[in-house]
Amino acid sequence: MTKAKLQQLQQVLGAPVVTGTMSLADWERIGGKKDAEIGDYVETEDGVRLITWTEANELQYIQTEAKLTPLEKELLRWALRQQSGKPGGGTDLERQARRLGEWIEQRILSGQTRAEVPDWLEIRGKLFDGMIPFLLQNDQAGDREPAYSELEKVLRSFLSDEMLLVPLQEREWLILGPDRLLLEVDSADSELVDHEETKEALFSLATGLHEMFTEQWGGECHVAVGEPIIPTESLVRAVSELRETIHLGRKFHVGMQVHMPWAVHLERLLNDIPEAARSRFMEEMMARLDLFNDPETVSTLDAFFTMDCNVSETAKKLYIHRNTLLYRLDKLKQEAGLDVRSFNDAVLVRIMLLLYKVTKRK
Repeated sequence: MTKAKLQQLQQVLGAPVVTGTMSLADWERIGGKKDAEIGDYVETEDGVRLITWTEANELQYIQTEAKLTPLEKELLRWALRQQSGKPGGGTDLERQARRLGEWIEQRILSGQTRAEVPDWLEIRGKLFDGMIPFLLQNDQAGDREPAYSELEKVLRSFLSDEMLLVPLQEREWLILGPDRLLLEVDSADSELVDHEETKEALFSLATGLHEMFTEQWGGECHVAVGEPIIPTESLVRAVSELRETIHLGRKFHVGMQVHMPWAVHLERLLNDIPEAARSRFMEEMMARLDLFNDPETVSTLDAFFTMDCNVSETAKKLYIHRNTLLYRLDKLKQEAGLDVRSFNDAVLVRIMLLLYKVTKRK
């Protein structure tokens, strides 16, 4: 059950709803029937526990403290069984992928981000060492959501036949591609790529994935990509990190649709700082914030930081002469007393710019 559906259920019942997993043996021990099915429920000291998924010797459940009438219990049982039947018309691989997606959601909701993929999930056999995780979110409610088979076919053509597509929340998909894709991106003359080249290749793949999706289905689409992982060991952690990456990218980098975890370290730190501390900092810097009212200054600084404060590369990116860029930076130093060619001032301006963009939208 997704987080959104869990929240909806809590609103309907007017009581907290928690998720969890347990063995079938424990289920029988608390009074559940031996041949457990989705929707079955038992009364416990803490409320009502209902099965949301069952596989091999393990089951997933939701539990609520709400006082349910016999009719309400039966309605919940029916609803859970209807939900579990949604993927029934797809292929066996799709059903396996949806089960994996449900399992990932359960682990994230319960805070078990370091959980390993269990053996009872059939799709575990299709997870191999060295897979690239992509997270794709399409949040245009008015646009048509592609069917699993339709999206999978296009992704296999774009990435690889070894690609795996895992549905997560509504309009959100985890895509796993083989790490050999890195060798096919701007590295024809070398069998190995270094760490920085790997990041550039990953960004190129994610950008291509974003362009492919928007051309096929339109809407506002966001893509996050991580470095290759061993999915059986770190799949849940990777999904959690990529979700956070997209959240931070949307918050601090409006207008960008492709996001990388290694590009939001500072943003993650700023996001964790209490609101009161951020507001106090912005008040102290208030006299210097006027410089961000000039679009040319903001675009210049964005490009300067994107190019790692390299003057020549920034001038190329902005299609201006190097001396023109130096003039703009000198003007900033004269008006605000901040020289972004100095490390300390560059850090300060970078923080000011990020926080200004967020506070300006509030």
